[in-house]
Amino acid sequence: MAVFLVAFVVAGLGLAWRWYTRRPGVPMKWQTSQSVAADLHRRMHRALDRARKQVADARRRGVATSGYEGLCDELATTGRAIDDQLVLASQLPFKTRHKVLLGLRYRIAELERTGERIGRTAIEAASPLVGSIDDSLEQINARLDHHEQAMDELKELGGSL
Repeated sequence: MAVFLVAFVVAGLGLAWRWYTRRPGVPMKWQTSQSVAADLHRRMHRALDRARKQVADARRRGVATSGYEGLCDELATTGRAIDDQLVLASQLPFKTRHKVLLGLRYRIAELERTGERIGRTAIEAASPLVGSIDDSLEQINARLDHHEQAMDELKELGGSL
């Protein structure tokens, strides 16, 4: 009886998770389906999720991310349009479907590159500016060098500190 109850709870949680992660406008079976359209759909949404996660990481580091979040929203809108095309393509006859899905695969690859670029730019904005640090250290060291030279000249002239 306990095994049946555990199996029932696990199945219920699995269905709840599946319903919660469902994308509107696409078949629910695409979450586990091995079709080309479903694979492309999941691949695209993983890229969108990665970009949003990187922007969130940048926000936690103190970067103003409203611009990056707007870009992620625009990318998600593009993703929804591609989802619509994937759904339509999945209903086409085999040869036509293959040709259409091949074209969408390239668009999804471009969307992945764009999402990666958004995330990378947001993370780089959170990174310290290495050039300005180097310049600052050079200025401090130059001032210390001048100070040491002045001290050496003072000692040579017989002065005391």
